[in-house]
Amino acid sequence: MQNHSASSLSALTLCLVLALQTAWAADPVYRWVDKNGVIHYGAKSPDKDAKPASLPGIQTYSPRGGRLPPILQTDTAAAKATSNVKEVRILAPVQDEIFRDPQTPINVSVAVLPGLPEGAGVIFYLDGAAKNARPLPGTSTSFSGVDRGEHTVAAAVVDALGKEIMRSAPITFHSKPPIAR
Repeated sequence: MQNHSASSLSALTLCLVLALQTAWAADPVYRWVDKNGVIHYGAKSPDKDAKPASLPGIQTYSPRGGRLPPILQTDTAAAKATSNVKEVRILAPVQDEIFRDPQTPINVSVAVLPGLPEGAGVIFYLDGAAKNARPLPGTSTSFSGVDRGEHTVAAAVVDALGKEIMRSAPITFHSKPPIAR
């Protein structure tokens, strides 16, 4: 009878430890910018200016039956073949370009070779997040209010149904407006 009580106590202790770990995992993450304009994230606030960061939830995937679905390469190949898009490349900004004026929008343009297919559009990405909700019918846009720091820009050509045909390689640029001292 004592063995049964000991195993119940061990199970209860394990559940309590797991519950505490889950509570600790929910601690806030803070975001702050240092004196050099570099953005940092951390579990502890270094000063009163750090603000809790708004982070997306963790994405998980559990396949049915424990098996991963087969990779469908034919869909991507068919989309590329029907569109004839051979290349998508960022023309502006150029790699490691520095922008100093925070009031001036950052112009972004992309080359789509041999051309943007009929009915297709372009989605522009800043630091991995889409900046336009709907595909644009042209190959240029501008970003306003870009925070100080290092950023990446990319563009994706999508068909009339919104399915991505091809994406450019990302380009890194820097926003370094003057700092008032």
